[in-house]
Formats: sequence, structure tokens, C-alpha cells
Amino acid sequence: MNMNRKKKWIIVVVAAMLCGAGTYYYIHNKSKPVAAATGQQSAMKVTKGAISSSISGTSQLDAKDKQNIVIPVDAIIKTMNLTQNQAVKKGDVLVELSVPSTETNLKEAQVTQQQLEKELAELQGEQNHMSISASMSGKLTLASNLDVGSQVNKTTKIGTISDTSQFKVKLAFPLQEAVQLQNGENVELTVDGYLLSKIGTVSNVSHEMKADTNGNKIVDVEVLVTNDGTLSAGMKVKGTIGSGDSKIESTELVALDYVRTTPIFSEASGTVKSLKFKDGDTVKQGDLIATLFNDDLQQNIISKQAAIDSQKIKVDDAQQKVNQLTITAPFDGVFSADFANSKSNVLRNYPVGAQITANTTLGAVASLSTMQLAIAVDELDLTSVKVGQKAVVKVDAISGKSFEGEVTSVSNVGTTTNGVTTYDAVVSIPNPDSVLKYAMTATAEIYIQDKKDILVVPIQAITTTKGKSTVSLKKADGTVEEQHEIKTGIRSKTQVEILSGLAEGDEVVMPTRKATTTNAQMPGGFPGGEGGPPAGFQRGEGGGGGGFQGGGGARP
Repeated sequence: MNMNRKKKWIIVVVAAMLCGAGTYYYIHNKSKPVAAATGQQSAMKVTKGAISSSISGTSQLDAKDKQNIVIPVDAIIKTMNLTQNQAVKKGDVLVELSVPSTETNLKEAQVTQQQLEKELAELQGEQNHMSISASMSGKLTLASNLDVGSQVNKTTKIGTISDTSQFKVKLAFPLQEAVQLQNGENVELTVDGYLLSKIGTVSNVSHEMKADTNGNKIVDVEVLVTNDGTLSAGMKVKGTIGSGDSKIESTELVALDYVRTTPIFSEASGTVKSLKFKDGDTVKQGDLIATLFNDDLQQNIISKQAAIDSQKIKVDDAQQKVNQLTITAPFDGVFSADFANSKSNVLRNYPVGAQITANTTLGAVASLSTMQLAIAVDELDLTSVKVGQKAVVKVDAISGKSFEGEVTSVSNVGTTTNGVTTYDAVVSIPNPDSVLKYAMTATAEIYIQDKKDILVVPIQAITTTKGKSTVSLKKADGTVEEQHEIKTGIRSKTQVEILSGLAEGDEVVMPTRKATTTNAQMPGGFPGGEGGPPAGFQRGEGGGGGGFQGGGGARP
């Protein structure tokens, strides 16, 4: 009995000790991570490097500048200057066509325009001649039917201005005396009815002989006399030559006449608005004689100008149609009929004089100095492709060599095939040596990001939260500044460009990698696993009634 009670107490004491050990083990390990972590920290220096990425595509080369030679209208071939694979210069005449009706329409339109312009010039001339001025100084003789309010036109004679500074008269002298006279010799003139005599000079001796009423042979002698203000046209005079007993008089009295007269025409259609001088007045050169007005003249000018403007459009249209009949090279390059038909030379069908229909393509002029390659860009990459980006082009037919290119255009209209949408990006490639040929297969690699000599760090070193990028910066004293703010630029799959916040040689701490092992609890609330029970307890090989050893199980 006592032995059994003693056994029970031993069991209670041992159980209490076992519980206490378990509690210590639990509390002691709760203050540490349940998982066993192995820290692997490393620092990386900020260095200079390069970041680049590209998009590539394959297609066939095409000439950047290429223009088909297409016949614009039904016509007859007048001249044909095209041959296969012919080098041409910009402006060279390639083909001349003939369409008689088109050429006639142009000529008729030009003649009509010229006539309208002539009529406009006449109207504008009339507008500039609404004032009539004296063209020279002299005596004004107005037309007998002219007065204020009279209607005149361009052919109406307003009057005459006569020069009164000099007169002329033809006097008949006997043949024998007349033939001895020389130009410039003096002739004394006596005015009939006046006690006046003037000295004139011989200006011309006629070679025509005639007879007077008595049958005597006479010759006309023209005499000029300067007017000192005492003479006037119509005065009759007789002339005398010689002196003393040898004086010879002209055979009859003859009226003085003006040497110079000039008519005055209105040179415009309209109504006489004012007359500034009366008939017989003396005027000076430039004096205003009369003014005209014409209310319809300005409107006629406007209408005529409108008609000319309309006719010019017709002439331009006709000229363009005629210009189309001469086809010239659009730029320097090479003409080839292969662009129209690579199997047959179409030029053979169109000799000079042959009929040719509109829209017939004879070939094309291509400039091989610059080639282009249109590659398909996936819609996801479209925003990364920009005009001006550089590209490297490789041609299947030319191994071991690459060519520099540049993106010159990016299409805004996509093409969808099998659910995938792509856009054309065109790369231009200089071809000064004409190595690249039309339709060669080539691949272009467009560099969408290409920066050299920039600060870079591994992409794993950067943490980005709410748009703010930070790194763990290791300072010179060995401490680490967590969440050191930086500004980043472009990035690749492995590196990021640093724009600010770090300098070359700075060290950034890479994130810690943790290796974790999960532990399982032993029955009875004790942690199990490879660690086993606390010190002092051993795992047994098997279970039994005596002792508290781990194993297959312990029974109380």
C-alpha cells in the first residue's frame, strides 16, 4: 500500500518536472522566429554602364522615292524617250503625247483672254483720259458742235491747237530766178492791206514747174516767217527777192498758214462736264481744256476684270491638260519597265505614233540612293517606336554586313491578323553605292532605348512604393540608410538608370534572402521535428512502461 502511494508521488513529481521543462522550452523559443532564417546580405556599387532594348522585323526593301509613269489620257505617242533600265535626271522628257482637241482648246482660251485683257486696257485708258489737256502751246480751235453736255467717244475730235510762233507760205516765182534760190536765203514779205513787211527764209524750192495765167514758167518756193505777234494765219502776203533794180516779186498774193497743228481727241467715252477755254483762246502745253464723266465706266472695268479672272481659270485648266501630255522624270533615278511587268517589256507595245489609253503604266522611276523597309510593330510596342530612332538593317543576300537606318514614319492605322494588331514602321537606309536592291529581304532592328555611360544599379536593389523609388544606401561608417530616395530613368530586364540620388561608387545593399525551415510540434504540446525535445530528454527506440522517453509512445 505504502509502496503504491510512493510510486504515485514519484510519478506526480516527474510529471511536474516534465511540464515545467516543456513550458520553459515554449516560452524561450516564442521570443525567436519559429522559422530558422539564414541572412545573406551583399552590397553592390553604383557603376556606369549602358542600357538598350530593340524591336525587330523582317520585310522586303523598297525604293524610298519611286513614281510610276502612267499615261493620264487617251492619246497618240508623239515622242518616246524611255528604254529599259535607263538612268534619268529630274525634268528629263520621258514621253510626249498628242491630243489635238486639248491643244486647240488651250489656244482658243488664250486668244479669248488676250482679247478681254485688251478691252480692259482700253477701258482703263479711258478712265485715265477723263481730263483733256493741251499737248502743245498755241491757238485753240474748238469743234463747232462741242459744248458742255455733249456726248463724246474715243473718236470724237474736241478741236485743234495751232502753233502761232511761226507761219509758212508758198510763193510762185519765175523759173529763172527761183532755181537760183538756196534754202535759208531771205525773202521780204509784204502784208496786203497793212504797212507791214517781214523777213522770211526759204525752206524749200519745188522741183515741179508750172505756168501762170500768162503762160510764164513759174516754181513754188516755200518761205518760213517767225511771228512777232503781228501776224496771223490767213493774212495774204507777197514776196520779193533781190534788191534795187534786180528785185523780183512773186506772181500773186498767198495766205499765211500754220507750220504745226495738232488735233485733240477725247480718247474716252462720256459726257463733256466742263470746258476751260473758248474757241480762239491761246493755251499753253499742259493746260486743262475739258473734263468728262462716265458713270458706267468703273462698272464696265469691274465686269471686264471678272471676265478675265474667269477666263484665266479656263486657260489654267487647259494648260494643265496640255502639260499632262509631256511626262518628265520626277527626280534623279533609274527607269525600269519591270515595275509595270517584270516578265515582258511593255515599251515594245508603244512606238511613236501608236494610240495609248489612259492609266496605262509604262514602268516607274526609282531612286536607289535611299531604300526603305516597312516592318510590322506589335501594338504593345507601338508607343516605344518614334520617328528618328536609329536602326541596324541586315540583308539576307549580303552576309557579314549591316547598314544604318532611321525610323522615318510610324503608321497610325493598324492591321489585324488572327487577332493580332500590328502597325507599319518605315526605316530609311542610305544606299549611296546602290548595294541594296529592290525587293531584297532584310531585317531591321530598331533601338527603342539606347543609353551609354549612365549610372546603373541592379533592378532588385530598388523598391518602388506609391511612385517613389528607394534603395538601402550603405554609408561610409558601415551603417545603412533605409529608404534612400532616388530618381530613375530607363530600365532593362536587369538594370535601372539612376538619374539622381546616387553617385558613381556609392554602395547599395541588396535585399536579404531568407531560407526558412518549418518545424512540426510533438504530441503533448512539445515542438517536434528534427530538433526533438529539450535537453535532458532523449528519443527512445521504442515505448515502454518505465520512464518518459520519446519513442513510439509513453504511457503513464
